[in-house]
Amino acid sequence: MRGFIRATAFLVPLACGAAPTASAQDRPDAGPTIEARVQTFKRTGGVSITAWGNTVSVPGTPATFFLTAGSANPPEMTVCGGGFGESGTVADKLSRNSFVWELKLLPVKNENGSSTFNLEWARYQADGGGRPAAEGKSTLTLREGERQTIDLVRGAEGSRCTDESAIVDVAAGYKEAQPVAQAMLQYDIWLKHQPAAGDAVLRKFTAMGAQGSDIKFGFVPLAFTVPQVAPGQGAYDVLTTVQGVVKGRLQSNGRIALVVDTTRRDGLGLRGAGATGGSSGNSGRKTLDVGPDETIEIELPLPGGHSSASATGGAMATPRGAAPRTAPKEAVSMVDGRLVVENALFFQGQRTSLIVQVKPVRQ
Repeated sequence: MRGFIRATAFLVPLACGAAPTASAQDRPDAGPTIEARVQTFKRTGGVSITAWGNTVSVPGTPATFFLTAGSANPPEMTVCGGGFGESGTVADKLSRNSFVWELKLLPVKNENGSSTFNLEWARYQADGGGRPAAEGKSTLTLREGERQTIDLVRGAEGSRCTDESAIVDVAAGYKEAQPVAQAMLQYDIWLKHQPAAGDAVLRKFTAMGAQGSDIKFGFVPLAFTVPQVAPGQGAYDVLTTVQGVVKGRLQSNGRIALVVDTTRRDGLGLRGAGATGGSSGNSGRKTLDVGPDETIEIELPLPGGHSSASATGGAMATPRGAAPRTAPKEAVSMVDGRLVVENALFFQGQRTSLIVQVKPVRQ
């Protein structure tokens, strides 16, 4: 597939002039994709044109893309005008453009919502005698929706062209299967914290969105009382914040491919004031295959690091030249007038998890 955008006008798809190759005909109709894009930018700011194309990423099946800029008047070496193509030759395209990029891609693998591919590229210029003016070779691993810039050029000054520069990048994407492309999914997510003793604490989040789209989720922070360890100590809590992104896709067998990205942060703060003593955290990704309404529990790893704050709640800097802290022995302690919470010890014997259900929305 390829497309072209000038300002806010959208024209997609465009038909290719040449017949598809055998390898292109064998590509599946849906799945992870690799995209190449060129954008030109106005001297006054903002995007002028965007031309792009993509192909379904099949490991071991190569693809070649051409991107161009400067089609308005090639000898002037401007970046006004441009496009995308999958056929033709560099020489032919240089006769009609100031800049031509040839990209050769070889998909290696698709896993955990990321695509890995080998990339070879070269930039040719109308004033370059047919030799590459710049080139590169690398292996990239990009998550779905992630972009990587590979080149930038500036057009000649003093021309009538109002565009200043062009940027070329590549990205990982996904082509949805047509039968389910418009489907909606409902997500029910519970944050569950099980203390060492007593009842579990639950928070619930519910949202709906188009299948294949990112749905951000978050919860009201969990607050855990910090015990008094010194006279005059302020009333502090450890605040645990959990947020992330969930994305589901309907499969042909009726099941749902699910990706859950989660970030947890634990910070020390005066009661009722939020985290004020810094925080530490970690993040992770889970890829799952689930049935509609199937319940999946994802245990979050125990936090590490520590938080500290002035014991009385006022501003207080750590003394210069303070001796390095030794290995922690207590969950909560007083060090040089500062209250210190070691997260791993503070949450020892406790368990925090996400419970996830997803199902299609009947329309």
